[in-house]
Amino acid sequence: MRIEVDCERIRRNTVAVVQLCAPHGIEVVGVTKACCGHPDVARAMLAGGVRLLAESRLANVRRLREAGLDGEIMFLRLPALSEVEEVVRLTQISLNSQVETVRALSQAARTQGRVHQVVLMIETGDRREGIMPEQALDAARQIVHLPYIELVGVGANMGCIAGVLPTRESTQRLIEVAEVIEAALGLRLRLISAGNSASLALLLRGEMPTRANQLRIGGAILNGEVDSTGDWPSVLPHQDAFTIAAEVIEVETKPSAPEGPRALDAFGDTPRVQDLGPRRRAILALGRQDVQIEGLRPHRPGISIVGASSDHLILDVTEADPPVRLGEELTFRPLYGAVATAMASSCIPQIVKPIE
Repeated sequence: MRIEVDCERIRRNTVAVVQLCAPHGIEVVGVTKACCGHPDVARAMLAGGVRLLAESRLANVRRLREAGLDGEIMFLRLPALSEVEEVVRLTQISLNSQVETVRALSQAARTQGRVHQVVLMIETGDRREGIMPEQALDAARQIVHLPYIELVGVGANMGCIAGVLPTRESTQRLIEVAEVIEAALGLRLRLISAGNSASLALLLRGEMPTRANQLRIGGAILNGEVDSTGDWPSVLPHQDAFTIAAEVIEVETKPSAPEGPRALDAFGDTPRVQDLGPRRRAILALGRQDVQIEGLRPHRPGISIVGASSDHLILDVTEADPPVRLGEELTFRPLYGAVATAMASSCIPQIVKPIE
């Protein structure tokens, strides 16, 4: 098994996203976390026109720095108190919601003799990170007085936990929070970091409020995925920058219904099984320990995914065209979640083709 990465296609997607955002005055931050900070992926994004990279894990930031990428990096995940010294040392800007954490960043920045930039994250509906809007002014008032800290903006995240899509109204609420902070504290916030790839849909519909000026983009650049609705399949040039391949280790005709007493499967789930009679099934040397199975889309017509255990992917290949043979490789297009898990797996070899 392996995952193949075409960085030239990632570069072209980056160009397309930057060109989509530029007329609206929106900066594109290139998010490399799904590829674990792979330097060639980062270089493809930079070659495509982004200036600022973003990462969520310090190990990935270290990987980028050790590869010679010395430009600005945003730390995406809220810093842990135990991480603040390294966050300040390795990145220039971070997303934050806890004043106590920003105080710790201030102390670390003072020790290191550098200024660290902070984006205050606001909750706008998806219920991941961010303080409630009514708490924002008090938090901002405390942050702006901290030495070696620069409050550069506010931000929000949507679509990652509850699947809530960004709207004009939710984005405008973020802007209104920024304007309350500005009016009360007599300052001008440089960044309205309005969201992620899903927010590109607002641009495409002409619904993005004008003050929003930054988006943190990973999925759209890597997979050509604007959001989870599937409404924008042809906006970006490549949905095929990644390929996952695995070898067929069994092909047999078997009853499709299980036989015998049943309990939860190995992952604590109760599988729903439809009795379709005898079916031709193939097993691949690939499993849940390697990749998010739900994010795989078979390239070969007539193949469907039945299920998976830790090390085995079960396919229905009855209608496969051409028929599936023992020992051959089958390939899949991985969606964002499958890319993220496969690139993080220590068991899947990576074949990365640099930009042309």
